[in-house]
Amino acid sequence: MRRHIGWIGAALAVLTVVAVIGACSRGGEPDPSPSPVTTKRFVRARPARDPTATPTPSPSATQEPRPEPVLEFEGPSEEQAPLPPPPPAFGPPPPAPIEILHPPPYTVVIDPGHGGPRYSGAAAPGIIEKDANLDVALRLAPLLTAAGYRVVLTRSGDYTLTQFDADTAIERRDEIQARVDLANQERADILISVHFNGSSVSSLRGLEVYYNPDRSFGYFNYVLANSARHSIVTSIRGAGYDVVDRGIKNDALVGGDPNNPHSWILGTNNGFRPSMMPGVIVEALFMSNYLDVEQIKRPEMRQVIAEGYRSGIDAYFAWLQSQLPAPTATPTPTPTSTPTASPSVTPAPLPSDTPSPSAAPSPATPTPSPATSTTGTGRKPN
Repeated sequence: MRRHIGWIGAALAVLTVVAVIGACSRGGEPDPSPSPVTTKRFVRARPARDPTATPTPSPSATQEPRPEPVLEFEGPSEEQAPLPPPPPAFGPPPPAPIEILHPPPYTVVIDPGHGGPRYSGAAAPGIIEKDANLDVALRLAPLLTAAGYRVVLTRSGDYTLTQFDADTAIERRDEIQARVDLANQERADILISVHFNGSSVSSLRGLEVYYNPDRSFGYFNYVLANSARHSIVTSIRGAGYDVVDRGIKNDALVGGDPNNPHSWILGTNNGFRPSMMPGVIVEALFMSNYLDVEQIKRPEMRQVIAEGYRSGIDAYFAWLQSQLPAPTATPTPTPTSTPTASPSVTPAPLPSDTPSPSAAPSPATPTPSPATSTTGTGRKPN
């Protein structure tokens, strides 16, 4: 028994010596186990490598290297930022304000709505709006020219002013911008946009005129719209067709820029050069109504409509001239009174010492006594 205890004590002694020697070889420091710690991963942003670039020398010991920026995420964000808006299209500078109140002559810009192979407007069997619009405009132009107006057409054929590839909102905006620019360049006094209407409700019929009441010349727009409405309705009814008078309306109902409540051609839309003169959009009849469209197909009715336009334009400018300030009368200068010179008195000749030859006395002529006048002085007696 004692022998076994001795062996056990010797083994313990040997183990103790080995443990002491190992601790001394590690410098006497314990070997701590690392504790689990959550860390955030950063990725350094590095420029793209250029295989031909000269390697950057390491900074010297006396120069402290500049720290590189760090990014929290590697690679692009999954939510891409929206692209910036494209720069505005190049165009003429903003036009100067156009004088509205002035005596004749006047310039009228006629815009036959739509045009070209891809911008047709409303349609019905046997007729397309773009063609009917142009027909009325070509009838109206000589009527106005004969009346003394200067007339400009935005188009005189079946075409557009821009490259109109498809009937989209952007293409329509650009096309109307070109027509507005033309009206501004011509310094037009009014802009008349000639249209015919269309609707998914076939029972709608009649004439309506759109204007913008919110421009600085909104009241002039109103007078022009009302003059056109009254004259065209009167002209059509005079030709025997009982057209429905749908009145004048705010052009916000026409549509244009979804961020602005007015049409492109009459409004002031963001990124759009606006028209600078009174203007209207006239929708004479509905192509979607079977009664109206039969009238539109008749050349005689299109002539009647053109004459109605002319009468409405005449009425507008007659009203406009009544608003002109009265000319200031130039005062007539008061005549300066010239003083009348007093008659000079001729002195009587002095008597002479030499006697004048005697003459035979002539018979004395009796002096008539003054007659009493029976004519009054022109003033009422007191």
